[in-house]
Amino acid sequence: MLKPRLACTAALLILLTSGCGGGDDDETTTAATPTAAASTAASTSTGGTEDVLDATNAFLALLDDTQKTTVQGERTTGNLAQWSNLPDQLFKRSGLRMDALSTTQQAAVLTILQAALSSDGYAQVTGITTGDGVLKASGGMDLDFGADHYWIRILGTPSETDIWTIQYGGHHLAVNLTLKGDEMTMAPTLWGAQPASYTTSGTTVEPLKGETDAAFAVMDALDDTQQDAAQLDTAITEIVLGAQQDGKTLAEEGVQVSTFTDEQKDLLMTLITEWLSPLTPTQAQSKIEAAEDNLDKTWFAWSGKTTEGEPIYYRVQGPSLVIEFAHQQGQGANAGGVTHIHSIYREPDNDYGAELS
Repeated sequence: MLKPRLACTAALLILLTSGCGGGDDDETTTAATPTAAASTAASTSTGGTEDVLDATNAFLALLDDTQKTTVQGERTTGNLAQWSNLPDQLFKRSGLRMDALSTTQQAAVLTILQAALSSDGYAQVTGITTGDGVLKASGGMDLDFGADHYWIRILGTPSETDIWTIQYGGHHLAVNLTLKGDEMTMAPTLWGAQPASYTTSGTTVEPLKGETDAAFAVMDALDDTQQDAAQLDTAITEIVLGAQQDGKTLAEEGVQVSTFTDEQKDLLMTLITEWLSPLTPTQAQSKIEAAEDNLDKTWFAWSGKTTEGEPIYYRVQGPSLVIEFAHQQGQGANAGGVTHIHSIYREPDNDYGAELS
């Protein structure tokens, strides 16, 4: 018979295998852009890094010499940190942008993402990029963004044994996938959404709905004393460990999970698993187990009201991972409080695969 916490881990892994409960995370629809058009394709990844390596080499084989030189770079600290949630006018990126590639080359980039990510993860990426096209079409902002304004870059030499990194990102998205042998991490990865919810072809798409709903479920399950402890003393409306914050640490704040009941811990593990669901079950398993092993050393913090539909900030901070989520609040495109999201996933000792080196 499994112990209660091990039984929880087993159940969460089953959820990952069948598609984690991400609500509308996996509801993407076809649009007239290469990125969005591929969002309905199912991931064919076996969860192994060999598929990612094969897909990357197949993409590189389609490039001319100039494109290869542009897309590939050394795996230096500076190059690894060259990502942001900002649109291109406000941040200089390197690599190849999707709208500069042929249809065949674009499809090859998407094949890399399908190999590296779960179906939920791939749908989350395309939900965000398609949403950027919706934002552009809505007008009112003279900025360089859109569904095909995302960049691919390869740092280091793709290898079966040596460490290397794939970067894919643009406005509101920065996926950093680092591989070595049969191991892979997506830390750090920034997930954003603007609009946080939109409708296309009659389907509602909410790329970060699962990460929102699961957090409210945790907060709702806490008693008054725990909720008071979770609330941060100072209001926070933006993630702290975003772009250009590599190596920064945060004080442990909020409520310590060692005070949680088993039911509350299970809900927190559901939230953590939601954040790990973009990885294939093969790659997510050890990270779920590490989070569970360190659960009593983990902290849960909150800023904002506890009513669903209200803007919030929350943080999950443990030895193996740090998660931040923030509704952007303000005027114009941010009016209403929940239309615009920034979030970050990091691994304190393993960003960019530091522990894989």
